[in-house]
Amino acid sequence: MAAAPSPSLTSAPPPPSRGGVGLAQGRYGERGNLELVLCDEADGLWVLWHNTDPEDTDTPEGAPPPGRWSGGLHFAAGRRYDDVRVLQSRNGPDHLEVLARADGGAHRLRWSPEAAFTAQEPPPARPFPALALAETAGGALWTVLSPEPGAEPGRLYRADPAGYPELLWAPAAPPVLTGADGHSPHAVALVAAPDATRPGVLTVSRTGSHWTGADGTAAVLPGAEHAAAVHGADGPLVFLADGGADLLAVRPGTDRRWSLALPGTGPVTALAATPVRHDPRRTDLVVRRGDTLWHLTDRGPGEEPAARALVSTVLRRDGGAGAVHRR
Repeated sequence: MAAAPSPSLTSAPPPPSRGGVGLAQGRYGERGNLELVLCDEADGLWVLWHNTDPEDTDTPEGAPPPGRWSGGLHFAAGRRYDDVRVLQSRNGPDHLEVLARADGGAHRLRWSPEAAFTAQEPPPARPFPALALAETAGGALWTVLSPEPGAEPGRLYRADPAGYPELLWAPAAPPVLTGADGHSPHAVALVAAPDATRPGVLTVSRTGSHWTGADGTAAVLPGAEHAAAVHGADGPLVFLADGGADLLAVRPGTDRRWSLALPGTGPVTALAATPVRHDPRRTDLVVRRGDTLWHLTDRGPGEEPAARALVSTVLRRDGGAGAVHRR
């Protein structure tokens, strides 16, 4: 009788993707795996997860070893998306919330252990100027919408989670969001501290960006093409990509700034970031530069960020014959 194939690692590039990416730390795994959502080039979305367990943790069949990315799981077929956001919700408990944009409209999907990804009632208006998603203490969800087609600027909306998974969205004050120069921004990010009842707001334009904290403190930041923002152990942290070879990291309201050298070549076409709970100084980022996705780990000034091309790697006991990505 022939011996069964020895366990082996099988790797593949991530599925081809377009548009924005969504990144968050979840609550699954020993430390909380990273969750990455990508827009497929032609149809639907992909979700991948990064194993953050300690290095000596056993790896199940089909899963990535610690420190590696999983294969992609395809979902939300039937639409061609161009932007996406993901967060780990308190609600459910511990469901994942996804907002994805297709044909200018926002579409909401929810992951639960019982039913995987299911479509939910979307927000009541179009995302403007871009997708944004945050959750504050108590499980309230926040986004930015245009109350009327083509209306400028966008408005901050809050969703009451009392009937979760059904959400009741309503406008929140202040009524409008503007850029640092008074013009409409082309991107926006919402960031919430763990105990906050309102998110901080980053509006981004090419000529200048503007930060408004949950406590009303304001800061003018450099302009950028792409931006991401997180709330870490030392407060809010913003990453800006202006088309150059570096990312600029800024702590709003302070003079702390540092640069992160970007690997690869070509323009930055997507940027997302998440704090990491088990390593309070750490921020993980996913950047698309040209056609390549990169995974960066930043621990602040004085330490070079770690950077590696994002690759899916899974353990196989079938001699490596199985597909890495699943549709």
